[in-house]
Amino acid sequence: MTQLDHLVEIERSLWTNDAKVYQSTFLPDAVLVFPGVGRIDRDFAVNAIRNENASGRAWAEVRLEDPALATITSSVALLTYEAKGVWNDGTEEHSHCASVYVKHGDSWCVALHQQTPAVGS
Repeated sequence: MTQLDHLVEIERSLWTNDAKVYQSTFLPDAVLVFPGVGRIDRDFAVNAIRNENASGRAWAEVRLEDPALATITSSVALLTYEAKGVWNDGTEEHSHCASVYVKHGDSWCVALHQQTPAVGS
């Protein structure tokens, strides 16, 4: 498996909206930037996911398209891609996404994740 494939696999796991996955994948001081929400930290994101789960909101489908990897150093990488998703209530979202990964031991962790709405979405 290539590094790109591995990081895309991790990224796909984050789109399952599993609070435990977020807790273990994002660094404690990670920064997340979402449209309509702004800048948040990992704990805020984990609690928001728990609230979504409790209310029954979940992704029905998410596709990660056109992934690209920029290796900054041997332990820092930038993953970019387009996400096209549909919530279980039928709401569609299309975003340009970027995640900065940092390697800790054998694991890759997210230090920064940003989503920007795609034009016309």
